[in-house]
Amino acid sequence: MKLAHYEPLSLSDFPGRLATTVFTVGCNFACPYCHNPELVTTMGNTPQLAEETFFAFLEHRRGRLNGVCITGGEPTLHADLAGFVDRIRALGYAVKLDTNGSNPEMLGHLLETSSLDYVAMDVKAPASRYSDVTGNPCALALAEISIRLLAEHDTVHEYRTTILPLLFTETDIDNIALMLPSGSCYVIQNFVPTKTLDPSLVHARGFEPGDLEMIADHMRLHYPFLHISTRGDI
Repeated sequence: MKLAHYEPLSLSDFPGRLATTVFTVGCNFACPYCHNPELVTTMGNTPQLAEETFFAFLEHRRGRLNGVCITGGEPTLHADLAGFVDRIRALGYAVKLDTNGSNPEMLGHLLETSSLDYVAMDVKAPASRYSDVTGNPCALALAEISIRLLAEHDTVHEYRTTILPLLFTETDIDNIALMLPSGSCYVIQNFVPTKTLDPSLVHARGFEPGDLEMIADHMRLHYPFLHISTRGDI
């Protein structure tokens, strides 16, 4: 696995778990608001974290942490992800995967083998704008397969979207939700300007809290399992 770094403790990345979050290198999307641009654009130059260093940390923290969140970048791009997950689980940790849904073959394998305890899939944009937002012409077709795969399995999961007024209208957000199976857990997360793949968005603003609540209240009429995340960017 090509690993960039890890956060020793997260109280928010893995619901119900004290977790560490490990970041993989490389992504096949180019979402302009991405807050980990160094993992997208500099795959060959990003400093690498040795797997053995990470597993030594997990060994040391056994009994004090009980979850590992694998995020990126896009973890499913790595052919050795399944083995990486198996090794984490062998230490007694639950595993959460963050994914953009672009590798349904890998996702399907992990679901079929019950290797994951939680999956969070980013649904990036309404169908009509998926390629534009992600910079990937195949993104929508792959995402639709992954959305269905998650709905067909028992693994706990959520779909989620980072939203910002400069890119998404309320109609766009409604149309994103329409892509999801009925009764899905859907999380909308407000954009928080930090560092972004598109430098012009560094000073962009997220939705005002009151406006975000109004959007959520409207959507809950049809999507009762909708939540607003209190974290920063996805």
